[in-house]
Amino acid sequence: MKLAATTPPTDVTRARARPSRLRPERPWQEHAVLYRDLFADPPVAEALWPRATGGPGSSRQALELLAGDIRHWAERSYGPWVFFELDTGMFVGRGGLRATSVGGEECVEVLYAVRSDAWGRGYATEMATLAVAYARRLRLTEVVGFTAVSNRASRHVLEKVGLHIEATFRRGGVDHWLGRLRPIV
Repeated sequence: MKLAATTPPTDVTRARARPSRLRPERPWQEHAVLYRDLFADPPVAEALWPRATGGPGSSRQALELLAGDIRHWAERSYGPWVFFELDTGMFVGRGGLRATSVGGEECVEVLYAVRSDAWGRGYATEMATLAVAYARRLRLTEVVGFTAVSNRASRHVLEKVGLHIEATFRRGGVDHWLGRLRPIV
């Protein structure tokens, strides 16, 4: 991960690039049901973890993702958020930034997952836009995003927020597009 020497802001609202229809919230244990329902949604699970990778497939694994997100925030002062519609309060999905490794290289990933009944409304793009804006506030020098080559909608989101698709790689037995945005400051 490439970070400039600075104290990261904790107020996500300062990172907004433009007004949003979504309200981000740091994940807590109280969001367990939302994680379970999101990642158990068959179209979402298939989009995130094509059959070859197996996906979370269980409440236990969804809870492990939540625990990892909570831990990520505690250790790094940033991470994925849970998103709710401003107007209705409806849970929409999870997105944000997360440290990861691609090809043995430490990096920060822009990620997003939207409930399948909310697909096609631009929510993934809003989540990714907020994540990139927050990466700028954190003074990260680059972010990456990746998606299965079969997921053209997700590739389009990465491109819309400025990531340039530069390669493919295998992860979990599945070919993925790799997008990168640098410099982002």
